[in-house]
Amino acid sequence: MKKIYITIVLSSMVLSSCGGTGGNAATETSKSDFKAKLSNTSWKKACSPYNKFSSDELKGDWNVKIKLSIDSSLKSTYRTEYFHPTDTECGSMMFDTLDISKFAITGKVISEESIEADGLNETFTYNSDNRNLPPNYTLIYINSEKLYFGQKSAENLGKTLETRHSSISLDNYFTQIVN
Repeated sequence: MKKIYITIVLSSMVLSSCGGTGGNAATETSKSDFKAKLSNTSWKKACSPYNKFSSDELKGDWNVKIKLSIDSSLKSTYRTEYFHPTDTECGSMMFDTLDISKFAITGKVISEESIEADGLNETFTYNSDNRNLPPNYTLIYINSEKLYFGQKSAENLGKTLETRHSSISLDNYFTQIVN
């Protein structure tokens, strides 16, 4: 009887010690795999509507084309070209801006649409038109050659960790530029 008790106790100890850090290692591997997939890539967004300016001279709707480059350290560079609202084909650029940010991948998050995305903390370090851009707490998701970001929904405005975007629009994406 003593041998059976000792065997059960030892088996329990071995099983307990095996599961200690497995979850964290899997999470780190998942983040590392996603970072590798995102590193050294370029993306473009086709001509689409944009109306996020706050200054009086730029208020109104614009059409934009965006090119996004992400390097191996996950530094991202957005070059946004602006076109008049009537230029729905984005044929004659009026001006462009440059925004540089740093991506920090936080791990897997299930979106409201049941998409397994990754959390993204984005901190802007430079912009060419001197806008004060706050950090962006959102989602990021790659499906084949399409890159998606989270979007605002209900209280999830992306302004803090607690209000991280929780939704992804599959109609709003960047397409990978393959060289």
